[in-house]
Formats: sequence, C-alpha cells, structure tokens
Amino acid sequence: IICFLYQTVAAGNWDTYPQVPKTASINGFADPIESKLPSCAKDCVKFDTDNTPCPYWDTGCLCVMPQWSGEVAEFSCLVDACSGTDINSFTSLATSLCSSAGVGSPYWYIASSDSSLLASAAAKT
Repeated sequence: IICFLYQTVAAGNWDTYPQVPKTASINGFADPIESKLPSCAKDCVKFDTDNTPCPYWDTGCLCVMPQWSGEVAEFSCLVDACSGTDINSFTSLATSLCSSAGVGSPYWYIASSDSSLLASAAAKT
C-alpha cells in the first residue's frame, strides 16, 4: 500500500508538466526554436545529449541540465559564433522554451561561469 501511495504521489507531481512529443529530429531543445534562432546559433543547439540522463526529445529535462547547456554556451559555439543581440535573442528563446516546458525560474539552467561568458559575448557589438 505504501509503495502504491508513493507511486501515486510521485506520478501526481509529473501531471503539472506539459506533454512533450517523444520524438525529435534534432533534440527536444532545438526542434521548437531552431527556425527562430539567429543563424550563428543554429549549430549550437545540435549537440548530442548523451552527457545527460535525459531522453533526447525531453525539452524540460535538457533545460535543467547545466552540463548540456554549458556545451551550448561554450566549446566554440555561442560565445565564439555570436555576439550582441544574437546572444540576447538566443537567451530569450531558450528561457521562453524552458518556461513553456514547465521548468521553473531561472527556466534555462546554466552554470554561472557560462552565464558570465554569455553576458560578455552579449556586450560585444
């Protein structure tokens, strides 16, 4: 009975999250925003998701994995490929996407060191 009660309570917590398609052509983070991204950022969301416990299609899970968002921000991607308003546009799209996936504030979880790199790149014109 306790096991059943625990499963019922645990399942209830997931009921608040939006349903996501269990498939993606790129991954669950890239697919919804790829067409809206600045061209400099398009390749930055195509990283493999194997460094996370997330299924590749799970948007919300990818939003809370700083090891994945760190790859997006670093490693010759966003901080090297984009600057100024393109960084701000990407960050806004990522935040909106993660919020829509039911992730709580700060919505797109990224390490403070990576956030600082993005802020520096956004300051460049």
